[in-house]
Amino acid sequence: MEHRLLKTGAMAGIFWMCTATFFNSVMGALVRSLGGEIPVIELVLFRNVIGVLVLVPWLLTSARESRRVSQIPIYGLRICFAFTSMVLLFFALAHLPIADVYALQYSIPLFTILLAVLVLKQHTSVQSWAACLVGFCGVLIVIRPGIVEMSLAAFAALGAALLSAGSNTTLKLLSRTEGSGTVTFYTNLLMLPLALAPTLFFWVTPSWAQLPWIIGIGLFGVAGGYSFIRAVGAADARIVQPFQFTRMFFGTALGYFLFLELPDFWTWVGAAVIFFATYYIIWHEGRARKSAAMGSVAGGTA
Repeated sequence: MEHRLLKTGAMAGIFWMCTATFFNSVMGALVRSLGGEIPVIELVLFRNVIGVLVLVPWLLTSARESRRVSQIPIYGLRICFAFTSMVLLFFALAHLPIADVYALQYSIPLFTILLAVLVLKQHTSVQSWAACLVGFCGVLIVIRPGIVEMSLAAFAALGAALLSAGSNTTLKLLSRTEGSGTVTFYTNLLMLPLALAPTLFFWVTPSWAQLPWIIGIGLFGVAGGYSFIRAVGAADARIVQPFQFTRMFFGTALGYFLFLELPDFWTWVGAAVIFFATYYIIWHEGRARKSAAMGSVAGGTA
């Protein structure tokens, strides 16, 4: 039986978030290792094939009602976002130091807030907008346009962050009627034909030595996604989200020991700026929701 402490509460949320960042960092290191030998789109295909195979037991044991889908257009939009984001992320990981990619990935919550306001018509405060501006200044510190030559991989990392925010926004829409298992399974399943078609033109047969690494990309990717869902389900976002910063440490350690890569001083500075801006937004929005809830309770009991 799973230990009670790993089910709910702050400690559980922190444990699962750190576990998620570790698994995702290992997946990133495996992509970095194979990115120059196996086409990125082929790695994405293998990632989704393994994800579907891992989720088949859920499909066979879940109730029929939990497998139904009711928002086909939103699924289509989410799949386009998630697929393109994964391709760009894998491309960035194959050509940039792991820690640099993850530093730019901290901009996902900033893009998510922008899309929530524009698409979901959610209201946000002046303080949150100001923190978003500070966070994007942190992005500029990391990429330093005009000082460091901008690469296609850096743009890919930012594009992956923006599209991940779009995927998160569609996930909020789907979660109103669909279960997390349903969304996860069908997202992986329906991304297969998108990855298969271009892979046929760029196919490189993996060697036997590469197969364990490819399988590892799929397994660590699925494990990271599962751990992330457990983290956000166990504790408040204000508690668990800051621990995504551990990805920088895991990524830096793996980058150094496997590829002799170390992020420079300004990458750390930019990542810290993005992190603190994002944390402030999460803290501020959570406080605002709590105040609004207390106000509605007080109004209802008056």
